[in-house]
Amino acid sequence: MKKIAIIFMMLITISLSSCGDKAERQIIRDEPATEIKEALNLSLVEQGKNLNKDLDHNLAYTNVQIAEETKSSLFYQTIDLDEYMTERFKQINLNVLFFNGNFPSSDADSFIQEMNHADYGLSKEKIGYDFKITENISNTLFGKLALSTVLTLPADYVKKENDAAKLVVMYLPTYCTYNDGTQDWTKVFLLVPVYYAFAYESTVPTYTEDIKQYKIELDDKGLLPSKNNEKL
Repeated sequence: MKKIAIIFMMLITISLSSCGDKAERQIIRDEPATEIKEALNLSLVEQGKNLNKDLDHNLAYTNVQIAEETKSSLFYQTIDLDEYMTERFKQINLNVLFFNGNFPSSDADSFIQEMNHADYGLSKEKIGYDFKITENISNTLFGKLALSTVLTLPADYVKKENDAAKLVVMYLPTYCTYNDGTQDWTKVFLLVPVYYAFAYESTVPTYTEDIKQYKIELDDKGLLPSKNNEKL
């Protein structure tokens, strides 16, 4: 079960420092590794549009930005499920991916709340992509995005002899800021799973039309690669 934990239980330990005491806060800035920043066009996300267009910058605020051409920033990866489809393995955790695990958990929670906001949060319409929805097999996570989401294997999803079982996970890069009314404390990228599909190798293109594929590589702490870890 250890390998399953590595692949599917990518749980990030976020510092539980107090948000109310400025003396205890640290300024957090992400510096993604060059390769992933260029591959995912994270500069366009960092310079992108606010989910909340009426954000009041005179008070403490949480801001989430997405690329201006939101659909173009989507990417997907597939995970081979064949070797995990046993009686002991019945569920999968989809997790938001981080470059930095040191910012307060309250910031992370507030970023997710913004993404789920009923009036201006993330939605299929805002992204502008026709996600393929099949009952019990595939779905979007809009309105119920979470730092960690549990998926249960569909009852009729079985291993096939000549068609590998694949989990398709589609991610949306976001750029998130927490400001206490005086300065920006946290400015980080979150790669958020917004769609999943229990597919087979032959059907993956059905769920990923016009979306680029990118293989996620995490370090031994379960974090995305940062510049300070780049090979010289």
